[in-house]
Amino acid sequence: MKKILTVLSFLTLAQLLTAAPYVMIGDLKLVRAFAPAESEIQLREYLPEGESLERWNRLASVRVFKTEKNAQKYLERVADMVRKSGPSARAQFFRNEQKKETVLDFITFAPPISPEHFAEWNLMRAKFVEGTGLVVNQYALRLYVIDDDSIKVITSERRKMMARFVEASFEEKTEPNQASVPTATSVTPAADAPVAPAAAAAHL
Repeated sequence: MKKILTVLSFLTLAQLLTAAPYVMIGDLKLVRAFAPAESEIQLREYLPEGESLERWNRLASVRVFKTEKNAQKYLERVADMVRKSGPSARAQFFRNEQKKETVLDFITFAPPISPEHFAEWNLMRAKFVEGTGLVVNQYALRLYVIDDDSIKVITSERRKMMARFVEASFEEKTEPNQASVPTATSVTPAADAPVAPAAAAAHL
């Protein structure tokens, strides 16, 4: 019995010391929640501690498209898909002259087949990295209650996160794990899927 308790104590300590990869967007910490096997589209998703892929409020992701090179064309393609996804969907571009990057700002809504209605506001940027591929960074806010205050919430989030998103490196960091983040791969698209489950182009 004593030997079993010793083993369990060791395993508990090992779990506490396990590094939990995370990224920072400003002062917002998002812990890796999903990273499938390598494919033509490498995908990593991050959530605030305590949130789940089954129902989240904020999410960041990094995608690497090995066969894509043109960042502007990719973002324009996403924007076109967003606009076609529904009458209320919106997409607009912002240019960061300092970094010479374009940021796609868009809003989509849950598809009719979704069990729960929501609005999803996103920021997306893309950059071709030689030897790696097209690296796409994304930040999303999901609202499950859509009312008169929703626009105010999104506007406030945009003002707060736009500069932080542009400046974020999306480089993974590690530190001793404080709390595990539940995963739900069943609601996450396959790594090589061209669209995401939130809407026709809500989560590319």
